[in-house]
Amino acid sequence: MAGAILAVAASRAVAAKDHAGPCFDYSHKVVEPLKPPIELLPGHDNHTCGVHPNGLDWAAGRAVLAMPIQTAYARLRDRRNLKDMAKTTLSTTVEERSPELVFERVDVVVTVRALFLKVKLHWTEAWAFTLVEGTKEEPRRIVASYQKVAGTSNLQQLSGTFVLQARDDGTTDISMYEEVKADRRSARDTSNMHRGILRNIRNAKP
Repeated sequence: MAGAILAVAASRAVAAKDHAGPCFDYSHKVVEPLKPPIELLPGHDNHTCGVHPNGLDWAAGRAVLAMPIQTAYARLRDRRNLKDMAKTTLSTTVEERSPELVFERVDVVVTVRALFLKVKLHWTEAWAFTLVEGTKEEPRRIVASYQKVAGTSNLQQLSGTFVLQARDDGTTDISMYEEVKADRRSARDTSNMHRGILRNIRNAKP
């Protein structure tokens, strides 16, 4: 059984290697999500997850937030709503490249337990927030794209998108998608993370 597990893990690692590399070219504005949003279900959140043939775990979610897009955007920009701050420290550098684009580099340090030791994992993420529809004062559609650009080999690949779309009733349609290959991280873990992000955004204090 152990040999079969190792063989499967090795085949997945080889397949994932074919997909390695950046998903986004930030020399251009990213105006589309990494994958099309899943269906918006009336009355409740929609979540799904799985594994691509190349071995990358993925998860997607879509929901309606009972808040205007300006509030949803501010809460999405607040990393405390996206990360487990009990074990994470962050350092963010922000570039206002234009009225339609905000670019951030986020240095992440996560403390994890390995047997009886505490280990610190370091990596850097690049984030771009692109205003696709509307104005800075009255946005209608915002695409946030992110990817790992440096750091620990425990996180081999990370990339994803959030899309915020203003609705005519003053609420916000949010869709989420992430691909990841990491030690001790499953597609279900990422789906649960999406659920946690939704809770944090909905319950964040003004």
